[in-house]
Formats: sequence, structure tokens, C-alpha cells
Amino acid sequence: MNWLADVKLGQRAIPRPSVARATVSALCLIAISSPSLALADTVTATAEAEVAAAFPKRLAITVIGDERALGTFQQRVSSWFSDGTEVVVTISSDVSQKQLLASSPEEVRALVIPLSTGNALLSVSCVTPPAAPRHLVREVALHSGFDELGLERLASVIHSAFVALSQGVEGVEREQAERELGAAGVAVGSFAQPSDATPPAASAPPSPPPPQAPPVVAPAPTSASPSKTAVSAAESRSALIVAAGYGVRLRGAEGAGHGPSLVLGLQLPGARTAFDLQLSAQYLFSSDFEAQPFSASVQTSALRAQIGIEPQLKSSLFAQVLLGLGADIARISAQASSSSGDLLLEPHSSGTQVRSMAEISLGIIQRGEVLDIGLVAQAIFSFQEVQYSAKTGGGDAVLQEPWAIQPALSLQGRFRNAL
Repeated sequence: MNWLADVKLGQRAIPRPSVARATVSALCLIAISSPSLALADTVTATAEAEVAAAFPKRLAITVIGDERALGTFQQRVSSWFSDGTEVVVTISSDVSQKQLLASSPEEVRALVIPLSTGNALLSVSCVTPPAAPRHLVREVALHSGFDELGLERLASVIHSAFVALSQGVEGVEREQAERELGAAGVAVGSFAQPSDATPPAASAPPSPPPPQAPPVVAPAPTSASPSKTAVSAAESRSALIVAAGYGVRLRGAEGAGHGPSLVLGLQLPGARTAFDLQLSAQYLFSSDFEAQPFSASVQTSALRAQIGIEPQLKSSLFAQVLLGLGADIARISAQASSSSGDLLLEPHSSGTQVRSMAEISLGIIQRGEVLDIGLVAQAIFSFQEVQYSAKTGGGDAVLQEPWAIQPALSLQGRFRNAL
């Protein structure tokens, strides 16, 4: 009650005329400042609208690479734009000084140069007169060169660079961009664009100020030239595959087998489909089963040589189809079961068997920048009849027979390393 009383007393202590004068003064300030604030907002909005209207709605991209691997790149970049920006992609085999850091008020220009490290160097340039040209230089990490995932990542970085330049939040002057290109191994030197070229040195031979044929960019002392890098990137986009997984196989009479697997292989690139060549091995732990009147156990090692394809379903989702040939090495042991009594058992096959096998694998693979995750279903066929039988007084008796077609399912994690 004391706190409420203090508040009420404090309110009464303020003279009423003072409250009125304060209210009138505040209203006057609001009335005076409102037109200024509205005018400032109008000027700011108008300026932003003028900048947005002046920024080009055309993006011209030049890529140093193989046209067969970049056939869908223009569509990929275009899919990132929803504001009507026109995207044009040109494939070239080399790069000249005239192309590096070139800018135009009619379009934003981007240049993509593959590097010897497997990554790509991106430079984006724009100019909105009377402002000076602005540039962005980015090194884009590509896990396996210009594969499907690499092209999607490159398209994303190009879009973000375009947006950053259009909003004016990023961009450096030409001198800084030249230093960044030089640090990445692309020697720009001190040349300028034809519009602002400097007079030639006095010691140079007589020639018109603008060069008639710009020289090809010279390679840095420690890096490969862009043209050679582009060729090597186009020819060496194959990838080494190393995969590990765990799977289960249903075998009928022999029971369910399960165990780890290992895959080593080579992936060859294609325009829309990758080709796989690989060797696989799986260790199935020992499993016990009954074949009255005896009990047995089998441990299997599966060895395969596989060939197949990986067609693309989405940007990072791939299907996998593999055909494999090989052998199952089965280690079998048998003994009399507890219910056999005095019956003498003599298994036909004991020790180790080698069984010729074939398989068809169908999988779904989600590719990542470092690790691929895949789920693979298999149908495994035996080329020879496998039976568990015993000798009896009346001849051979077949006791158990594994399935001729055995389904299997495995989960895999896979690493791909570009060669």
C-alpha cells in the first residue's frame, strides 16, 4: 500500500500547466519533424530504387572447361534467379587478359577458371556509372571438379556474388582484385581495360596505345596456366571410391548372415551418368542352423567384381545400378545334434567351399561434399546347387538346401577423391 500511495502522490506533485505545456511542445516537435522524416525516407527509397534499376539484369558467364561437362550449367545458374535476370554461359578453352576483370554497364560479367587444386576461381565484375567498377574474387571449393554437385555449388556462389554486388554490400577496386587473382595463381600484371589503358613505356617499341591483340594471361611461377588447368580438370575428373558398410543377407536354410563390407573402385564421369568400376568384399559372421539330425554352422566371405552406372535423380541424389560376379567362400562345420541319439552322421561337405555367385544391386545415394550415404538392395544368385546331405543306409539324404536367390540389404558410407 505504501508503494501505491507514493506513486499517486508523485503524480499529483506535477503541476497541470506544466503537463499541458509539455504536451503542446511535443506535438509541435512531431509536426515539425514529420515532413523531414517523410522526405528523408522518400529520398532513401528513391535512391535505392534508382540503384536497383541501374544495376544490370543480365549475367554473362565465361567458363574455362569442357562443354560436355557443362551442358546444364546455364540452366542451373538460371534456376537461382527469380527476378527475371538473364543468364548466358559461354564455354572457352583459354582466358585472355581482356576477359579478366572486364566490366560493362549493360551486364555483370563472371569468369570461372579451374585451378590445379581441383577448385575453381570465380571473378565477378560490374559497373554502374558514374561509380567505379567493382569486383569480387572467390575460390570455390569443388570436391570432384565440375561434377553435378560441384556445378550446383558453383551456381550458388555465382548467385550470391551477383546479389552482393547488386546490393552494394561487397566489392573491391580493380587493384585489390588483381592482387587476389595473383594470390590464387592467375597473373594479371598491371594491365588495364581498353577504356582506361595507360600510355606504353618509353622503352617499348612504337605501337598504338590500345593493343590490337591482348596477350594470353601468363602463368604464375608456381601455378599452372588457366588453359592447361582447364584441360587437366576436364581430363582428370575421375574419382577414387572408398566405401564401408554393413549389410544383412537372407539365405534360407543357412539363416540370416550379416557383417561389414568394404569397397574400392574408380568412378568415371559422364555428361549425366557416372560409371563405376569396383571391387567389394563382405565378411558374414558365422551363423548356426539345424538340419536334423545334425547341426551346422557357416561363415561366408563374399568377393565381387562390379560394374555399373550412377544416373542423377536430383542435384545431389543419385541412383546406382551394379552387376557383379564373384564367389562366396563358405567355411562349414557340422556335428551331431543333441537329438540324434546313436545315429552316425557323416556330412558330405565340410571345411571350405567356393561357390560361384552373381548379383544385381540397386541403390539410392545421397552425395555430400565429403561423405556419400547410400542404401543398397541386392539379389544374389548361385551358379551351382548347394545342398546339405548325409549318408544313410538307404543312400544320400538331402537335409537342407539354401535359397538359390538370396536377397540382401546394406547401408554404406562412401568417400570420393578426385584424381
